[in-house]
Amino acid sequence: MVKEIKLKNFKISENDYPFIIAEIGNNHNGEMKIAKRLIDEAYKCGASAVKFQTKDIETAFPQELLNSNYENPNSFGKTYREHKQFLELSFTQLKELKDYAEKKNLVFFSTPFDIKSLDNLVKLDLEILKISSFHVTDLKLVEAVAKLNIPVIVSTGMSTIKEIDEVVKILEKYNCQYLIMHCVSSYPAKPEDLNLSAITTLREKYGCLVGYSGHESSANIAPSTVLYNACAIERHFTLDRTMKGPDHVLSLEPSGMDILVKRANLLFVAKGTGEKIVQDSELKARKKFRGY
Repeated sequence: MVKEIKLKNFKISENDYPFIIAEIGNNHNGEMKIAKRLIDEAYKCGASAVKFQTKDIETAFPQELLNSNYENPNSFGKTYREHKQFLELSFTQLKELKDYAEKKNLVFFSTPFDIKSLDNLVKLDLEILKISSFHVTDLKLVEAVAKLNIPVIVSTGMSTIKEIDEVVKILEKYNCQYLIMHCVSSYPAKPEDLNLSAITTLREKYGCLVGYSGHESSANIAPSTVLYNACAIERHFTLDRTMKGPDHVLSLEPSGMDILVKRANLLFVAKGTGEKIVQDSELKARKKFRGY
C-alpha cells in the first residue's frame, strides 16, 4: 500500500490532516477575476489545493453534443460548444492562476478531459493530476496520465468495481502513485445515496489511499469521512450558489468550505489511533475515583 503521497508543501496520508481540495472547476464563469477571488477564498478557508478543469472542446465532447442547442438559464452560449468555449481558460490563464495559487502555498492542479489537454497541463509542471469520474472508462487517457509518473487522484462516481479494477491495473503497471476517491455522481447527491461505507470497501480492496469527492448540498457530511480514514476531501467551490452556471448550486460557498475544513481537521484529531489505553488526561480522575 502507498501510505503517503509527498507533494512540495503537503503530504497526503491517513496520518496527516486531510488534504482539502476546493474544486473550482468551471465556477470561475470564464472570468479571471472570479477565478482569483475563488483562490483567495480557498486560502482563507484553509484549503490545501484548488482544482480546475481543462478541455480541448472539439476532442473532449461528441460533435453532436457540441452542436446541440443549449439555451437555458445557466448557459453561456446558444449551443453546447459556445457554452463550453466561453468557460474554457487558456494555457496562459492557467499558468497565471497556478502562479497566483502557489504564492499562497496552495497546490494547483486540474482535470484533463482529453489527451491534448493533458499535454498542455504537463507543460505547467503540476505536482498532481486528477482523473474524473467521467473518464474512468477512457483507458487511453488513464494510460497517458499513468505514464507521466505524476501522482494521480481518481474519482469513482458512477463506476463499477470492474471498471475501477481496469484503472488500477493500468496505474500499477506504470508504478504510478494514486489515490482513489469515493464519489457519487448525482448533482446534488442525496444523503441516502452517499454510501460512505464504500470508502472502507475501496481501502480494503485496493490497499491504497482513499478520499472522498462529494456533490451533496451540505457542508456537514464530508468531514465525517475522516472517520472512515479518508485522507482527502474534494468539494465544488463557489463564491455564491445563486450565480449563473451549472455547478454553483451543488457547490460550497466560503462559509461552507470554512465549516468543512474546521470540522474535518477537528475530527482528524478526535479520531485517534484506535488503541484503547488510559489517556494522560484521565489519570487525575482515575486517581480520584479509583484511588490509583
